[in-house]
Amino acid sequence: MSDLKIAVPGLDYYPELNTTQTTIAYSGNNFTVAFSNNICTVTTTSAHGLTFSPSSGVMPNFFVTFSGVTGQSGIGTLNGPLFQILTIPSTTTFTFYTTVTAATVTSASIVPAFIPVFQAALLSSVSDYNPNLSTGVVLPYYSTAQCVNLTLGANIVAYYNPDNTNVVQNSTSGNTLATAPNKRTLLAASTSGQMRFGPQDYLLATASSGTSYLSIVE
Repeated sequence: MSDLKIAVPGLDYYPELNTTQTTIAYSGNNFTVAFSNNICTVTTTSAHGLTFSPSSGVMPNFFVTFSGVTGQSGIGTLNGPLFQILTIPSTTTFTFYTTVTAATVTSASIVPAFIPVFQAALLSSVSDYNPNLSTGVVLPYYSTAQCVNLTLGANIVAYYNPDNTNVVQNSTSGNTLATAPNKRTLLAASTSGQMRFGPQDYLLATASSGTSYLSIVE
């Protein structure tokens, strides 16, 4: 009889992450958008707070969406779809891929977004790595739902996309979505719970101040 065993992940709590980020409203931090060759460059007046490499225990930024954008031309909308941040060249700029070619943002907000299974994959040796983007950037995702403990402050709401249309927007996803994906509230702000998150489940920042905590269970 063989002593070989199939390796399976155990029950572990990965290091807790937190965020105090809120939406970046034009009214409080004026910003511009410039479009060139399917790349949008966003420039804020003061620091936007987005970073790939935050302090220990803080959620990094890989995704944003928008609300309140008007006067759009080209293909798609900036309001609602999740856009992968391509670069953060400075504390006041970042870029993302889109087929939108013009937009008015004087009544808009930038909405930081977080995908728990993406966060989990960054911390795990059992994640699947799916190449994306012509730039060679690799996005790690779990292929199945993962258990996540959430204690949300007033600054974050958890959502799910019931029709599986909320594909992360980048150069491999094709034209930017024409309409905002459907979303349902999974966990309201200032509440807590344990959820099974998949690639269509995500967190969005609100306009309210607070601190939210995320702990992945594997």
